[in-house]
Amino acid sequence: MKLNKYIHSKMLEVEYEALPWTEDDIEEWIFSWYEEIYERKPPMWLAGNRWYDRRARKIKEAKEAEAEEVRVALYKAEARSYEKDEV
Repeated sequence: MKLNKYIHSKMLEVEYEALPWTEDDIEEWIFSWYEEIYERKPPMWLAGNRWYDRRARKIKEAKEAEAEEVRVALYKAEARSYEKDEV
């Protein structure tokens, strides 16, 4: 379990209706704290991307690639419409 998830779950045990911070906020705190103390990024086991998050990373890369393909297709379609207007 990532440290930020552990801290977040412990904070949920306190009787709040909703926490004002998220797991990502806590991870940012860990990054800041570690960089202040050690003047470098924290090790992978403490915070940051995990090697076992490969599936999530691949899904994100696929979505980004698909979005880029759509952007290129729209650009080409727009360029063709300008060509037809000039004729």
